[in-house]
Amino acid sequence: MKIIEDKATIYPPHAICKADVPTIFTGVPDSWTEGIQTVRLSAAMQHPRVAYFNPFDGSFTITSRGQTKEQTLRRILTELAAHGLGIQFGLGHRLQKRDVSRIRRVVAPLMKEILPLLSQKKVWLDR
Repeated sequence: MKIIEDKATIYPPHAICKADVPTIFTGVPDSWTEGIQTVRLSAAMQHPRVAYFNPFDGSFTITSRGQTKEQTLRRILTELAAHGLGIQFGLGHRLQKRDVSRIRRVVAPLMKEILPLLSQKKVWLDR
């Protein structure tokens, strides 16, 4: 899997770093990462979804600038779980109500397991 990190030279930095991606992806079931060929840490600031899997080109985009590590990890795991369980997002990029509790049950134990393993390094940028 190829990991691309867009350079962020102004505040805020990415919530996770390139080294965190393999940690996250090895902590989830293999079926969740099936079909993902490229992971991109996007430097974009505004996007309705922090994590997005594009099945057409096998890319998984993470837009984490201005987010906390916990928010970012939760959204990445939610997207991966939805992909692995075959759940589709509804209009407006939201999970359907019937799927929210199912995803939360699966993601909660992984959050407790993976969050402490993420890099704690600080990234200093010009403000």
